[in-house]
Amino acid sequence: MMNNGLQAKLISYNLNGMEICASAARISTTKGNALEIFEKAKEHPKNQELIQKIFSSGHKSVIEHAVFTIALKDVSAFVEQFFIECRLASFTVKSRRYVDFSHLGYYIPEDLKEEERKQYCQYMDMLFFAYQTLLDGGIPKEDARFLLPYSFHSNFYCTLNARELIQILSAIRYGRGQGIPELQDLADQIIRQAKEVLPGVFSNLGYDSTNENSPNDSKTANHMVKVQDYATFVTPQEAGSIRLLNAPSAPLDILNTAYSVNHPDSDCIPDIGTLFTSPRPRELEQLAYSFLISDVTLSGITHIVRHRMQSIIIPSIWNINHSRFILPDTIRSDARMAEIYQQVLNQANAMTKQMSQNPVLQKYSYYYALSGNVMDIMTTINARELKHFIQLRTCRRAQWEIRKISIEILQCLRNSCPELFCFFGPGCYVNGFCPEGKMTCGNMNQVVEDFKPSKTAEVSHSAEKYC
Repeated sequence: MMNNGLQAKLISYNLNGMEICASAARISTTKGNALEIFEKAKEHPKNQELIQKIFSSGHKSVIEHAVFTIALKDVSAFVEQFFIECRLASFTVKSRRYVDFSHLGYYIPEDLKEEERKQYCQYMDMLFFAYQTLLDGGIPKEDARFLLPYSFHSNFYCTLNARELIQILSAIRYGRGQGIPELQDLADQIIRQAKEVLPGVFSNLGYDSTNENSPNDSKTANHMVKVQDYATFVTPQEAGSIRLLNAPSAPLDILNTAYSVNHPDSDCIPDIGTLFTSPRPRELEQLAYSFLISDVTLSGITHIVRHRMQSIIIPSIWNINHSRFILPDTIRSDARMAEIYQQVLNQANAMTKQMSQNPVLQKYSYYYALSGNVMDIMTTINARELKHFIQLRTCRRAQWEIRKISIEILQCLRNSCPELFCFFGPGCYVNGFCPEGKMTCGNMNQVVEDFKPSKTAEVSHSAEKYC
């Protein structure tokens, strides 16, 4: 538990990345076709110099042709959350729903002195012990994980292009990640390896006033930890409530116009259902919807944010109320487990309050947040991505919190435009077959029946019906 073996390793990058980026820099102004320019770039002595010149002049798209895959080993969940908010990258994360995390360890700040380290570790060890106790008591991993602190070790893969990697590194060096030693350590490791692959760019990483990573964006030293005298609990029925903030005023007119532009021989959509048989329903992308999602857990946020095609606002974890927790039904219905859960969270609440009085421990308060803490987020998603989101997240195999959120979103959408959103639902409802193979719930006919428009009110009334 007490070994910081965090590592960011560049495990893959595209062949001839330097030459490809240099070719991209030349193609607009150089004679010859794309292949000829690339062949010349293989032996060109000024590739690095050219990339540096083009990049420094603001033409950064040329380095998007260099692609990296990074394996992040034993980093904290806080780091994971920091990275996965990057919209233009791909992530695959070790699941807390299926993997036992009781012995995977947690991050310990290296500057803690003996007494501070002892206090920090007592807090973490207490939570890991309680997590194991819940597992031993028969609580599912997906519910026991709510006790995991955001210091726990996460492992994941991240694939992204060089421009987006620089954006993340800039956010660490000069934006919301500055002042966080763990992130600085990882940035050092990544930059050292990336410079070997693309030295013309990563050798001169610096603050860019044109991006969102402004200096002093994260004021960790002056942050006040939000913690109350007593822990308060949010029920699954209260968690993840949905409010539709904005919807197109004339969605069918927009769809008809988009369809006529895409099909010049038609004045309107012959049947909205045709959009769901189209392999490229770009018309749906013209409809944008904004939602406020209240009291969603930190675990729930990870299920939402992994959908890349959305604009999402997630408050800084420094702003979380450490005293508000989810109380899942599997724990609430077991008197012994519920007592343990509530005692542990009351103790965690008291310890967080005590640690926040110490300036050294206070600056690491983001590690004290628990996966079961709740916060409000906002997102704007187009109808095509909503179709994908709802197909996956209303499925019976989805985690119960994200399923409830998805069902409530579907209810809002059906109320807003029933003619369109009556076609939305889980994969079996939309496609007429279960896409889960051997993992099917075995109740496809009932699920399809439940999500028919006439059943919409029942769907919204109780997400538990579909658990």
